Parts: sequence; C-alpha cells; structure tokens
Amino acid sequence: MENLIPIQTEYGTLYGRDCIFLDMVSQDQKGHLTFTGEFSNPLLRQGQKGQKWLSFKLTFHNLLACFSCELDTYENLVKTACHEGSCFDLVQESTWLQSFPVREDYKKDQFSHYRLSTYDYVYDIIAASYHLEIG
Repeated sequence: MENLIPIQTEYGTLYGRDCIFLDMVSQDQKGHLTFTGEFSNPLLRQGQKGQKWLSFKLTFHNLLACFSCELDTYENLVKTACHEGSCFDLVQESTWLQSFPVREDYKKDQFSHYRLSTYDYVYDIIAASYHLEIG
C-alpha cells in the first residue's frame, strides 16, 4: 500500500491548496524537470516573518517519468482529496514505480516517486533526486 511521506523544507512542510503557485515548468535534455513559482508563506509550517510569498525553484534530476493532471480530475481518478495533507510528498511503496518498466541499465532502487500538488495541477514524478531552493 502506498504511503505518502511529507517532504520537509527549510521552512517546514507545505500544506493547503493555496500553498504552491507555479509560474513555469521546464524540462531540458539533461533529464532535469524544473518548477519555479512561489510558496504562500502563511501556509508553511515554519514560515518566515514579514513575507507573504517565498519564491522557489524545484529541480528533479535524472527524470524517468512525469504525469500531470488537473487537480479535481486527479482527485476523481485516485478517489481521495489531494490537499488533506502535504503538497510535496515522497510516495513510498509506489505501485507506479514498482510496475514501471525501467530500462535495463538502470536500477529501480536508484529512483523515487514524488507527488507535487499545486493550486491547479498534481504532478507525479519518478526521478533519482531533487533540489529545492527557496528565496
């Protein structure tokens, strides 16, 4: 059974539908998938005083797969509300990753399944790692 583990940032866990606003999503030829936008500071568990928005850049490295879906449609698909918990999770015991036909020169245990829920979309991502810059 899948288990969602909230990913801790330097400002705590990201919670709430209004927490993550995306400005841009880009993918390059080196296997990087990058999200840029802003976090709503009041919705962070350990926000920074005096700022309403915190800019961020989130890059996934060695990308194998990305699935995106409009939020309400995704909730119908998985039969659960996406914003009852964290907006950025590690998906342990991922059925998607377990069934994913990884190419022969890769090992599945080198990759992780991440879920990012924004105001409008949900992204399921299989990648080797990620790097998050805030501010």
